Amino acid sequence: MKNGGLEWVDPASSPGGVPKGKGAYYLIECSDGFRDVRWVPDRAPGAPRVTPAQLARQAWATIPVREPKVLTAPPRGSTGLVGLDEWVYLAKGEWSPKRKRVETAGVWAQATARPQKMTVDPGDGGKPVTCQGPGTPYNPELPASRQKPTCAVRYLQPSLRQGQGNAYRVTVTVSWSGTWTGSGGTGGTLPPITRSTSFPLRVAEAQALITKD
Repeated sequence: MKNGGLEWVDPASSPGGVPKGKGAYYLIECSDGFRDVRWVPDRAPGAPRVTPAQLARQAWATIPVREPKVLTAPPRGSTGLVGLDEWVYLAKGEWSPKRKRVETAGVWAQATARPQKMTVDPGDGGKPVTCQGPGTPYNPELPASRQKPTCAVRYLQPSLRQGQGNAYRVTVTVSWSGTWTGSGGTGGTLPPITRSTSFPLRVAEAQALITKD
């Protein structure tokens, strides 16, 4: 090819020695009459099309952290009592790390989410309760005197005439921290995420029964 083009030339016709590595000889012809044969090595592999950090963000966006499965005692659907603890705790396996790995073209990253705290908004206008764990399951086979909740709310007023169904609207939120590791020893932190669920909770006032002998 002339006028500044490049033309492939058989290496056997090269005037010089045989170079190392992969590549090809090209005949250079310029419009000013210059001609030469040059060895052009194959282009070195470029940088990956994606980086581990990009894959980490992709993994974080799809990590399997769902709405928390919340249990209570008394059980949801029943009625609690004013002045008594309403136990709040997560189902088994909810308070455990979740992971997601993404890999493409030999580049990989793994995101890990770890639960940090559980916040319970009782829905009565009071201050939310922050629990540093999944709560303690209530054991119906043990007497109440031998059990103590690690996450609970206590109501001072019945839920009569409180919204739909005469019930408080309880919201439980679990906060998760995020980290990632990836190809080549890379890694870092990821933005925290939260997952919440809400449910109704009825609370009644205990009635004293007075009898005459």
